[in-house]
Amino acid sequence: MSTVIEQVKNAAYTSVGVNLLVTDAIVGREVNTPKAVAEHASLARTQATQALTDLRGRTEPVATKVAERLPEPVGDAIQTGRKAAWNFIGIEAPKAEKAAKKTAKKTTKKAADNAGEKA
Repeated sequence: MSTVIEQVKNAAYTSVGVNLLVTDAIVGREVNTPKAVAEHASLARTQATQALTDLRGRTEPVATKVAERLPEPVGDAIQTGRKAAWNFIGIEAPKAEKAAKKTAKKTTKKAADNAGEKA
């Protein structure tokens, strides 16, 4: 049961952190929080930043492939808007090498799993 509670707690921190990051971006500075929750707010921002960085790392290659299939003006507009949104909340673009390594690992694992199923 403690694993479930820990997952719920992490999800709550992450969702609150995302709201804080977006609010910070809109206001243009880090929003002050009451002293009683300052530590929790800091932890929430940290978890949200990590979660959004991971999300961007997973979705960036797929979004790029989709934009490449669209007519050039539409694809460029989508790419520009997407990058502006990520940059607005301050989430860095993933390193190309890191994203490529993750994709290669997943592809290798899927191939191994498929080979095991066929045998």
